[in-house]
Amino acid sequence: MAAKFEISSAKAGQFNWVLKSQGRTLATGESYSRKASAEKAIESLRKAVAGAAVSDLTVKAAPAKAAAAKPARAAKATKTASKAAKTASKATTKRAKKAGAAK
Repeated sequence: MAAKFEISSAKAGQFNWVLKSQGRTLATGESYSRKASAEKAIESLRKAVAGAAVSDLTVKAAPAKAAAAKPARAAKATKTASKAAKTASKATTKRAKKAGAAK
């Protein structure tokens, strides 16, 4: 079942619109002093909704610093690995010198 707009008049000189689907109210408008103004608001809503995008505000965006922190961590890991390789190289050199001196 398609949704439909209903225009009603609660008091003389006040017109309201309601958008309904399957007996449920989907949207309501403010009170208008003229029926033509309520109809114009409905047409305006129809045009605006046709190209409306959905923005999910429940999803938090990642902070900008977190994205910058990852490369820094990778650089730190590379630096640590490089340092470990130098230490291993020095240890190998010392062992080789000791082995040569022991002969």
